[in-house]
Amino acid sequence: MDPKVIAILVLMICGCSSSVGAFFLIPSEAATGPTRPTRPTRPTGPTRPTEYVYEFIIKEETERQRTHNDWNVHITDVRADGVRVTSNQLEMHEEPEHAKCNSKPGGYECEGDNYGINDPEPADAEYADASWSAWKEGQAVTGTKLLTITMPSKVAKFEMDFFRPKYIPGWTIKENGTEVLSTSKGANKNIPSPITVEYTIP
Repeated sequence: MDPKVIAILVLMICGCSSSVGAFFLIPSEAATGPTRPTRPTRPTGPTRPTEYVYEFIIKEETERQRTHNDWNVHITDVRADGVRVTSNQLEMHEEPEHAKCNSKPGGYECEGDNYGINDPEPADAEYADASWSAWKEGQAVTGTKLLTITMPSKVAKFEMDFFRPKYIPGWTIKENGTEVLSTSKGANKNIPSPITVEYTIP
């Protein structure tokens, strides 16, 4: 029964004044039961991204570009944590105008419509069996976002094979829009060919 109704009945029966009857009012807690203490909310950490987008932006032009020759960045392979990136993971922002996919005569040849960057050449390809994508003079200048690699999880290390040290640019590498690594260009040398550069992502 409603606590207020009980109080009125008591007043009517005993003829008590309203000020005394107020004494008999039952607190709302008695009618509804004791309130439970509010459980503190558990702090939540930042949500983990559902994909990791890595932007490769030219920070320093290659030595070959700086000497005004027609050749520029030459990339023969890109691996993320040891696995060659796929066409679905790779996005070119500036097409390699010198060669989409090139190879040496008499060795392994490019397959299909692949870029040299992820053409399925032999693992650890030697000079004659390497395939590559190449940009020409005037492309891949400082500030150019050359390519993006999108992965389902965070990458610990990228490996890039370049045709020669002088075709290695300096990179600014961003992960989901935040700069995570800054590198320097390669030396003005022809060997080793190809050459592997590791980029460890913090």
